[in-house]
Amino acid sequence: EPDPSEDWIGGHSIIYHTPHVVQTIQGVQFDNFGQEGVLGRYPIHFHKSGSTKSLVSKNLVTNSKQRCIFIHNTNEVTIDDNVAFNTAGHCYATETGSEENNTFTHNLGAYTKKLTRSNGQSDSPGKTGGQTATFWIRNMKNTL
Repeated sequence: EPDPSEDWIGGHSIIYHTPHVVQTIQGVQFDNFGQEGVLGRYPIHFHKSGSTKSLVSKNLVTNSKQRCIFIHNTNEVTIDDNVAFNTAGHCYATETGSEENNTFTHNLGAYTKKLTRSNGQSDSPGKTGGQTATFWIRNMKNTL
């Protein structure tokens, strides 16, 4: 499909409600993914997948419009040996704080920028602090 004329819209991938199903995302480049300001539209997004011993490894996220690898109400995912460059918003992140036993190891994030459009969350412009973090992990029961 042709690229949309809006420069804040990119592709997105979502692993949606797949508890106990092992997913492997390995060796993929996600370029120009994410939709800035649209909640849930990220390059790699595990969404309410319960416990899954999935693997996200050796991927490259470049020029992301919003975030990088995002874990929402999903447990036991290994996020290892990924690289993210020139991304907007929290890069490697969990959402609610209920996420547990996820492992974030040997990941690199460089040139993590602030969002310019609000997504209603902590990295939105105008929110208290309004800062962006390469790693935004909300529960200490995860491994970094």
